[in-house]
Amino acid sequence: MAIVKMQKVGIIAHVSIREELIAMLHDVGVLEVRPAGDGIEIDHSEVMYKEAEVQFAITTLQGFADKQTLSACNKKAPIEAIVQTAKHTDVNSIVTELHTLEKEDTDAAHTIQELADFKELITPWKGLTALSKEAESTTTVQIFGLLPLTIEHKLSDSMTQSMKRSVLTKIGETPAGLGAYSVIIWKEDSAAFSELATTLGWSNVELPDLNGKLPTIAFEEAIMKEKVLQESLLTNSKKRQKLAVELPNLLKVKLFMQWLDQKQEVREAMGSTEATVTLLGWMPANALEGMEIKLQKLSPAIALIKVKPDEGEETPVLLKNHKLFTPFESVTNLYGLPLSREMDPTTALSPFFILYFSLCLTDAGYGLIIALIFGTFLLVTKKSIDEAKLPWLLFFGGIMTFFVSIPFGGWLGLTPEQVPAMLTKSTAEGLMFKGQIWNLGKQSGIDFLQNLSLALGMTHMFFGMFLAGQHKWMHGKKVEAFWMDFTAHILLGSILFLAFAPAELKGIAIYILYGSIAIMIWGKGYGTVWYARPLSGLLGMGNFLIGMISNGLSYLRILALGLVTGAIAAAINQVAVEMGNLFPIWLSIPVIVVIFLVGHMVSIALNTLGSFIHSGRLQFIEFFSQFFEGGGRGFSPFKRTL
Repeated sequence: MAIVKMQKVGIIAHVSIREELIAMLHDVGVLEVRPAGDGIEIDHSEVMYKEAEVQFAITTLQGFADKQTLSACNKKAPIEAIVQTAKHTDVNSIVTELHTLEKEDTDAAHTIQELADFKELITPWKGLTALSKEAESTTTVQIFGLLPLTIEHKLSDSMTQSMKRSVLTKIGETPAGLGAYSVIIWKEDSAAFSELATTLGWSNVELPDLNGKLPTIAFEEAIMKEKVLQESLLTNSKKRQKLAVELPNLLKVKLFMQWLDQKQEVREAMGSTEATVTLLGWMPANALEGMEIKLQKLSPAIALIKVKPDEGEETPVLLKNHKLFTPFESVTNLYGLPLSREMDPTTALSPFFILYFSLCLTDAGYGLIIALIFGTFLLVTKKSIDEAKLPWLLFFGGIMTFFVSIPFGGWLGLTPEQVPAMLTKSTAEGLMFKGQIWNLGKQSGIDFLQNLSLALGMTHMFFGMFLAGQHKWMHGKKVEAFWMDFTAHILLGSILFLAFAPAELKGIAIYILYGSIAIMIWGKGYGTVWYARPLSGLLGMGNFLIGMISNGLSYLRILALGLVTGAIAAAINQVAVEMGNLFPIWLSIPVIVVIFLVGHMVSIALNTLGSFIHSGRLQFIEFFSQFFEGGGRGFSPFKRTL
């Protein structure tokens, strides 16, 4: 349970060695810099624009890079290589070319859409021998329009009766069931035709002027233009693929620019005079001696001094746990870092979290698969525990699940009757897996897991109360710790003594229990005047009991999830078999295998997520509420990241 002790410091140096000091602090990476003055307002818009341009290039090229290039992107490079790459990579040319390609593609896509709209518009009219917006003579006018095909005969009959000199000609059809028509009518009939046609669903169409070209020729030309533009898009895509080889270099440039930003932030945080510069910040107290040595090696014109924090200033928090417990920091961080005055709950929660996670799954097969998946990932990526806390936690969780689940007989939802006899044993409760002790398919097994869940819950909560009392005791609040926290443990001890005491001591055990209750009531009234303390204590005692009951019942979610995991796994197996029976033997086996694999992988993903969430909830709500406040600010040192 370790929160690294932090010390606020000030560094005063001669102004001539400012850049050397910044570079050294960047390399060491143990100082969190805080503003040492009012600061200088500097316009960063140009730098931000350049960084955005680099990010644009990276984002664009990531979609065109091959596996070899992407693999090279994931490799860490030495500092010297990053600096050299940043100096010799022609970022401007790459960005300019990408912008040019983007504009060409945007223009091409816009034109392609226009051509598609043109083709859609002109397709029904390809039967015309000539096309213009309007054909008009001294006495007649030609109108183009669309009309539902089922209405054509009504319009034709009406025109024959009332506009005998008119001509209705069908040119083509649209996929939507509309007919494309040309109508030649006398000018004096225009108003009557408009009223009649509109009533029947006619809509005028304004056709493009093709300058005398036949519609079929214009349509073919549109197809050819579209083909040329599609080829240009393909060509530009190939150009980006060639540029994608620069992706590893661009990532190095981006990292180098981040370093420059970090250094600039430190410059702006410095206080300065004509002769000196001053830096304020936080660092681990155990790093002070090493920092003093490095600063003196850099220059004798540097002084490192301890500084008293400002009133109300928040101390940054840095967790430091044993490698075995480091993965569980990912659980603590989900809730929030502890305050600097609190204890680190990581070590305390770790055994409970991983045990609850395992019991929520209760399937050794699932545990083995989870361990193999995340073990393979960690082996391939070669990530350390500090670099990949969550994958390491799930790897450990898979291993723990495997061993915890064997006594419960959870093996991918299979029953002992479905596996070879060499893997089973005969017991008074029937056929069971070897290594199995409790059968969750029977009431006895369910009762055991239920009682185990409740017992673990009580242990968990009382351990949390003990930690609360221990923390107060260590910080000089011994009286408060005894009355507010340890009296609950006295009561628990008296209850256990009554439960397990031999018959001849039961009478004494009863009086001890009564005394424990009285002590706890007096303790829960701590902080109030003596004459109000009993009443306040009774209220506190009632609140304590209600909280213990409600919080204790929350631990039954371990039982619920443990049973649900097995039920889902068994259901998947049954569905696979039933679906396989619907097909001939040569097809049923692949069907069963596919359903079995896909079903169990989905089940593993869902149940792993559920187990993680509910195990975490038992830490955050039931456990942390006993002793933990949280809300600390993380330690963020000025350091070079690779």
